[in-house]
Amino acid sequence: MKRNPKILAVIAVTTLLTASLTFLGTTAFYAFVEDKAYHPFEGSEKIGEVLDLLEKDYYYGFDRSDLVDRILDNMVNSLGDPYTTYFDPQAYSEFLELVNGTYAGVGASVLWDKDMKAVIISKAFDDSPAANADLKNGDRVIKIDGGDLSGDDLESAVAKMKGEPGTSVVLTVLKAGQTEPVDITIVRDTIQIPSVESEVRGDIGYITIAMFDPATAGEFKTHLDSVLASGAKGIVLDLRDNGGGLVDSVTKVANLLLPKGQMIYYIQDKQGKKQEFKSVGDGLDFPVVVLVNENSASATELLAGSLRDNKSAPLVGKNTYGKGVMQAPHELSDGSMIKMTVAKYFIPSGYDINEVGLAPDYETEYETEADEQYQKAAEVLKSLMK
Repeated sequence: MKRNPKILAVIAVTTLLTASLTFLGTTAFYAFVEDKAYHPFEGSEKIGEVLDLLEKDYYYGFDRSDLVDRILDNMVNSLGDPYTTYFDPQAYSEFLELVNGTYAGVGASVLWDKDMKAVIISKAFDDSPAANADLKNGDRVIKIDGGDLSGDDLESAVAKMKGEPGTSVVLTVLKAGQTEPVDITIVRDTIQIPSVESEVRGDIGYITIAMFDPATAGEFKTHLDSVLASGAKGIVLDLRDNGGGLVDSVTKVANLLLPKGQMIYYIQDKQGKKQEFKSVGDGLDFPVVVLVNENSASATELLAGSLRDNKSAPLVGKNTYGKGVMQAPHELSDGSMIKMTVAKYFIPSGYDINEVGLAPDYETEYETEADEQYQKAAEVLKSLMK
């Protein structure tokens, strides 16, 4: 299994597959976020007055509902939080139709460039429409069907790229290393990509987790059992270029690696309310070394940090991205929705990974196809296996 070179600007990762996108990092947090009544705020009367005056006397006229949506969108965007987003009723309805049904995509894992407002191709899956269209690691999608992404975040951009199998989407792509964008027409298809791969290299079990989706924990157990049955005496767990996914999935994977009772991570909201998530599994009595890089983000960082805190698992590679915040959806009375940051994640030691990430114990560059990062991880693992 070869590695792709690093991508320079990332925020989050998701996959254009026939699966639902998830707002919450963990479904258990639904009970953790309290619903609150909404009341008129200071300034709301003034906004109403302005709207009434405009509606009464503004010469050109306007759609009041549309203007309110734009006010709310600008208000939320002004927070400067790329993970907090407002969806008007139509956008939210269309988004739910896409993410809750069985739709096709282009077959790539993607990242979000918050400065350029562009989708970054992290990996085009083998034999996928994206691969067939020659999309490569580091290519940036700056428009979808002719529309720019200035008002989008990763989730809404992904929703635009998904659709029915056999339908087309035109991506305006700035190829890595190029200065002029090109339009690429891609026919969507149903994509089924496993999230876990493995192989045995001597007495080392090498397991790669590309993303954390609903099937990941089951796939991981199958691969873990297989490499151990083949005589592996230690595990190199490769989490490079894994931007996260479902934290529920991370919890289930951690249950296979950490003994019962050890904390995997905890969540804390702005009031200081805390919820801990602990392993309920038997754990693994084998040394583990974890490979990470600057694209290892969010839920991935929770697993890497938990393994280091609980299992003294060394991290090899580059400093991780640093996304340690959780978003929750709140549907509004008119069918619109706001997805907002509601809490922070912390690894067992209490370390706050947000915006700083995890520093590796052995910082190593990926320089050639020989994969110097893996070589270092194997060296460290062999020292632990003695």
